[in-house]
Amino acid sequence: MSSIGLKRGTVKIIRYDKKWKTEFKKEESKILDICGDKIISIEHIGSTAVPYLSAKPIVDISVGIKRFKDVEDLIKPLTSIGYHFYKKFQKQMLFCKGPDSKRTHYLHVMRFNGVKWKNDLLFRDYLRTHTKERWKYQKLKEKLAKQFSGDREKYSNGKKIFIQSIITKTKNHT
Repeated sequence: MSSIGLKRGTVKIIRYDKKWKTEFKKEESKILDICGDKIISIEHIGSTAVPYLSAKPIVDISVGIKRFKDVEDLIKPLTSIGYHFYKKFQKQMLFCKGPDSKRTHYLHVMRFNGVKWKNDLLFRDYLRTHTKERWKYQKLKEKLAKQFSGDREKYSNGKKIFIQSIITKTKNHT
């Protein structure tokens, strides 16, 4: 059984799998091959990027570009390697890979070093180096996954206060 993929809208937390890092590296290479001239940086973000942290088995990838308005130039090349435009937000454009029955990757395209870019990396890096907080976050995610297994939005909203508290704490110490 593959270590990635989850039905759209559902929540299931599984134990950390080191294959998630390998999967990120494969996708990073594909993305750079087809869009490299437009990309400043690619990062593995989200829980699958944090060793030993249980997560939804969907690999999150952040693509940093110089100007957010240039994101339109990436739609066609990303589609050619299996990514489908999903939604445009204020500070990012989200692409998904895999059918609704088994989403495998989320690709977040945003301005390199913008607020969202920095916050995503701050949170990831903090969890990588703070075992106690990583454990608290895992327990929160497990509780929310049981409570909202069929409602991804409520699950995600339930994590926001914890995530923001880490970002705020980290910014106040730099």
